[in-house]
Amino acid sequence: MSKKTTREEWLNNMARELKTRVFKRAGFNVDLKKVKVSCGFPSTGWKGKRIGECHGTHNNGNNEIFIHPKLSDSVRVAGVLAHELIHAFDDCENGHGPAFRKVAIAIGLEGKMTATTESDELVKMLKKIIKKIGKYPHKEMTTPGRKKQGTRMLKVSCSNCNL
Repeated sequence: MSKKTTREEWLNNMARELKTRVFKRAGFNVDLKKVKVSCGFPSTGWKGKRIGECHGTHNNGNNEIFIHPKLSDSVRVAGVLAHELIHAFDDCENGHGPAFRKVAIAIGLEGKMTATTESDELVKMLKKIIKKIGKYPHKEMTTPGRKKQGTRMLKVSCSNCNL
């Protein structure tokens, strides 16, 4: 019987694979010793547009990366993780500026740097990695939304006079 992989184990396995098969091949060394990866809500909460977030080492000595629980596609999760690892690479110092862009393009991310997508070449590599480590063991988390509020008008009557 094979051991089930948790989301965090999968994310850490993917980070290791990205380090050796994507970043290193592009000429960049990512130190994963001070990187913690988890599935969790970004600071903007559920409704925000962020699907990934990296916090610098100033909090606890580690870069904390969070992947939004609404993501479940393995390739997309890996692409978001790669994006956030670039932030960890420079301890969140350069935002999405020229230094970030240089690394992002080198590893195969494209589009607007604040909302990168995976190039076809990167997708091929990510699919090979996913074939090796398995699919992301997570189903998309959705919320039922807010309960519709009923009317606030309430009928009040007197039990003595029926008014």
